[in-house]
Amino acid sequence: MEDDIQYKSKTQRKKEAHALQDLGVKLAGLPPQELERLAIPGDLKKALLEGRSITSNVAARRHRQYIGALMRDVDPDLIRSALSRPGGPSAESREHNPVEARMERLLSNEAAELESLLDECPGLERQRLRQLIRNVRKEKPGTSPSKSRRTLARLLETHLDPS
Repeated sequence: MEDDIQYKSKTQRKKEAHALQDLGVKLAGLPPQELERLAIPGDLKKALLEGRSITSNVAARRHRQYIGALMRDVDPDLIRSALSRPGGPSAESREHNPVEARMERLLSNEAAELESLLDECPGLERQRLRQLIRNVRKEKPGTSPSKSRRTLARLLETHLDPS
């Protein structure tokens, strides 16, 4: 009977709690309409939406811990699969926003996509683009968009605008 019970060290429990917290931070980064599509409990949705208005670092940390505690009642594998599947929330929003889709391709495959972008838009500066891409890659996941990400998006919008 005792062999059936698997012992988890304190370190392992902490790693699992931090993984749930990180997943909660990814969920918090989704737009509200995409949160509605996911099958998550109402109190977790409410906490994710409330977290957007918190500006204090200490309060935000406590709120992330609260979200991590709420995530214990949710199956994280279902949420991970919903976030990662091709038709998942983030994929849908990128399909509707060509600039966002192009930016994600730039961030994932810099060399090939950068060359095609420079061929398509000769007015862009290679060095500036590479610097912005490098800065965006340094960002921590789940944080609000940085100045570099906004600048890159604005730059792509102006040069990729069909009008």
